Amino acid sequence: MNAPTTFEYIDTPEQLTQACQVLESAKVLCVDTEFHREKTYYPQFALLQIGCNDGVYIIDPIAIKDLKPVWDIMLNPDILKVFHAGRQDLEIILEHAGGLPLPMFDTQVAAALLGYGQQVGFGNLVQRITRKALAKGESFSDWLQRPLTKQQLQYAADDVIYLMPIYQALKEELQARKRSTWLDEEQAILTNTGTYLIDKNEVFWRVKGVNKLKPKHLAILRELAAWREEQVQKKDMPRRRLVSDDVLIEIAKRDKLTIDVMNRMRGLHAGVVRRFGDTWLKLWQKGLDCPEADWPKLAARKSNTSGTDLRLELLSTLLRLKADEASISSTILANKSELSALASWGNKPFTDAPDVPCLNGWRAELVGNDLLRLLRGEICLRLNPNTGLPVIDDYTGKNT
Repeated sequence: MNAPTTFEYIDTPEQLTQACQVLESAKVLCVDTEFHREKTYYPQFALLQIGCNDGVYIIDPIAIKDLKPVWDIMLNPDILKVFHAGRQDLEIILEHAGGLPLPMFDTQVAAALLGYGQQVGFGNLVQRITRKALAKGESFSDWLQRPLTKQQLQYAADDVIYLMPIYQALKEELQARKRSTWLDEEQAILTNTGTYLIDKNEVFWRVKGVNKLKPKHLAILRELAAWREEQVQKKDMPRRRLVSDDVLIEIAKRDKLTIDVMNRMRGLHAGVVRRFGDTWLKLWQKGLDCPEADWPKLAARKSNTSGTDLRLELLSTLLRLKADEASISSTILANKSELSALASWGNKPFTDAPDVPCLNGWRAELVGNDLLRLLRGEICLRLNPNTGLPVIDDYTGKNT
């Protein structure tokens, strides 16, 4: 299957109707979007690119206000939709179409499972699989400006033209290596509408510096961050433009707060204090009055038990061996914090094992179960005298 190399620019309802007649009969659609988000809270939707074996279309959502025909196709469960690093594309489609474009296939996720790297870029992937180099000149284009140049349109079209052969190659490799089910697990977050919902009362966890605050100050930050989230959604502006994370943290960690204190804070202008100072005082007091039982709590830091550092080294070595064996990045299998949690846990009863991703799903089969076996002394690591490389033995000394 080879995707066409030409494209059609769609900026009238009549053209959209004709394009949808082609797209609705496809089994696989390659999809991308162009948008801006630097000056707004919500993404400013600028272009929708869709490709199949019978056509490539660049649809202008600024010129065409009613995109229901194409949204109906995006929500058709009989058509597979292919993206690369599609989280923000999915967010835009969910907002405008009212649902997620399922089923889907994310080539960045698939590539990570096949050893191409954890967050491999589209251009890099195209070059490695098709041996073609994509133009980079329009990476920072203003996609909201009209008319679009020929260079911009070709750049936008390439994102779906080359997505088809990338998808085909990765799909075949996943099947050959029996990793297709891994992709379903990895995409579970992307395909859950709850992923794209923002709880204003939980958004404080995203504030930079949150892990440095005490629980009672976290209660204050929760109130401040929830207020900011409401305001930026109403005004459709970036959080930092209303009030920075640094300022929220500085206010939250104060044990005493007045207008005069705020006026002497670095990074806070007098005009901002006049505008929001009284509101912030009320929010600060509300957080301060929060009962201790309702204070947010950071995950407790586990102190190292005897032998933790040595166990961590052994676990790390086993992880790298398993990753090399599977031709996959070790960081995809487990990160350092997961290994540290296991190393601190040691070999306590199995039911007390930390709830970490590497002990679930396909990761458990590939490496997690062996990490536990190593901690329980059921397998060991030794050097092969012939190669000088580490190998895994079971407790009887038989090579696994």
